[in-house]
Amino acid sequence: MVVTERTVQLPNHDQSGVSHRAIGHARGALAWLENAFLLLGVVCILGLCSIITASVLLRTFSTSGIPDEVVIVGELMIGALILPLAFVAAHRGFISVEIFTQRLGPKFQQALNVLTAVVGLVAVAPITYAGYLSMVDAFESGAYFFGLMELPKWPGHTLFFLGYFLFFIRLIDLAVYDSLEAFGVIKTQRVETNDEVHD
Repeated sequence: MVVTERTVQLPNHDQSGVSHRAIGHARGALAWLENAFLLLGVVCILGLCSIITASVLLRTFSTSGIPDEVVIVGELMIGALILPLAFVAAHRGFISVEIFTQRLGPKFQQALNVLTAVVGLVAVAPITYAGYLSMVDAFESGAYFFGLMELPKWPGHTLFFLGYFLFFIRLIDLAVYDSLEAFGVIKTQRVETNDEVHD
């Protein structure tokens, strides 16, 4: 048996007012969109599995395959990889090395959270803008992939932009929320809990 320790953040319900309720509703709507995008990402993964499995079976037991399967797989991979980004960011689920930072105080942890969100915004903003330009160009030009089915390019470009746009919005939310928390405007309670992990 291994005993691990984790920290859970609980919102302080002593705060009241229209502004706080509005922020709560806005964050709730954002979380709903993130869950919807995550579900779409799961659908894309299931579609990938179906296309690849069907292609392998057709090539094994017959002489034909799925037309433009490489294009379809590539487009589905965009949804599978990009759409869940905002959900992962909201849960701070990105890979990070915390060997030294976990030993620092709560104030330093809050400052690191703000820095993480700001650096993320700087990195994601040009990608989001480029995705928007690419999506608009795909719609206006009517570009399509060369192949038997002549599939249009706008679905993949749209998924890419929407995924990164929601990711960008979530990073703004994290930057504002973490900044307010760092300056003491928003209070949170930290509760120590012990989780038992059985082999």
